[in-house]
Amino acid sequence: MSTRSCSVLLAALIAMFAFAGEASATTNVFFAFHRYGNTNSYLTINLQDTNSGAIIGQRGFRAGSGTSTDECALRQGWLPAGWYDLRGHFDYYNGSLIKGRVWQLSDKRCNGGSGQLRSELFIHSEETSDEGQYCPTAYDDPFCWEGDSDYYSLGCIKVAHAQPYPSDVGRLDATWDSWDGRHGYFTGYSAVFVS
Repeated sequence: MSTRSCSVLLAALIAMFAFAGEASATTNVFFAFHRYGNTNSYLTINLQDTNSGAIIGQRGFRAGSGTSTDECALRQGWLPAGWYDLRGHFDYYNGSLIKGRVWQLSDKRCNGGSGQLRSELFIHSEETSDEGQYCPTAYDDPFCWEGDSDYYSLGCIKVAHAQPYPSDVGRLDATWDSWDGRHGYFTGYSAVFVS
């Protein structure tokens, strides 16, 4: 190959890589929660190309919310419909009722904004603050995933911490880390949609 041909080829490669860098997609990560029943709904984490709006990656999980379908029932109703901001993500959250891997959602009024204010809302599972299980009794322990009845929640979105390994909450957390990766307190605007 002549020096001139090599120079032309090199120039073409440089232009191609420069164009590819300019055309690279910026992405956004958001959750979508589809309410079907308190213990049998569906949560997806979505990777979206913000230039085209196309969903370029998606993972889905069975999920639950509430013990009632009345979205205004405090600590009983499933999550109200609409958009939520994310307020943070924590791997070792140590609250009194919720522990482990959590995504904290913004507060929201039910009934399209005219009803009761719902607060302290999370995407979470039943696990300990170190992402393990604490199952001291033969009954329903709050930090132990025993089965399908654990999809019930106090109004949050709950995914399973159950076999096989990794659990749904583990796979959700790993997907978040690879697609977004933020931890601690932050604001992710319009990051969770509930239908």
